[in-house]
Amino acid sequence: MVNTSGSYCSMVRRLILSFIVLLTACSAPAAMSPTATPSPVPTRAPTSTPTTADSTPVVAGYFPDLPRGRTPEGYHYLGRPDAPVTMVIYSDFLCTSCAIHTLDVEPRLIEAFVATGQMRLVYRHLLQLGERSQILAEASECASDFGYFWELRREIYARYNQLYFNTRETVIDLAAGLGIPRDAFTTCLDSHTYQAQVQADYAAAIEEGVYARPVFRIGTEVIVGSQRFETFAQVIERVGQW
Repeated sequence: MVNTSGSYCSMVRRLILSFIVLLTACSAPAAMSPTATPSPVPTRAPTSTPTTADSTPVVAGYFPDLPRGRTPEGYHYLGRPDAPVTMVIYSDFLCTSCAIHTLDVEPRLIEAFVATGQMRLVYRHLLQLGERSQILAEASECASDFGYFWELRREIYARYNQLYFNTRETVIDLAAGLGIPRDAFTTCLDSHTYQAQVQADYAAAIEEGVYARPVFRIGTEVIVGSQRFETFAQVIERVGQW
């Protein structure tokens, strides 16, 4: 009779030894391979923006020599408060046509009619594009606490397509870049200081029948959408009877 117990035990020992070797190989550190270089983490901007010696923020300036303030209703205006013609702008900060008008047409209108004392601009908030529009409208009002409403407004429109993402953080950076103290601005924004005001502004615009964007009310005439400078000029001159 062949004795198989010895060979069987030998086979078992070999299997156990093979398993131990395999287990050791799997648990050992893998060979080093090239890894991607980690992207540097962006450094947060300083918690406060450097200011002049008297702590007055350095104004970037959007036609800074023109009169600016608020109407009795609380809307921002630019230009002589007693100008014979008023252009009311109903606009949303995330609106492409609104941005095109603000960047391309509005400066020409200001130079031709506002700087000459013939017209003033009045800005009204539309919140037609959701929560991000609300955040940006509130941010512009927070900027007004430091005299930067028109400046931040322009910066937002210049980068509106970037503000669909990380809206809060991006607009805080834009404000700080203008010289607005970061901490004070952030506190204003996060506490929703102007939430009720901008929502009331939007509700008033709806009551006035404004549903599109942008809308421009010049006297009794209304222009809808971004139009050429010449179109605005014709209406302004007609309303002003010049």
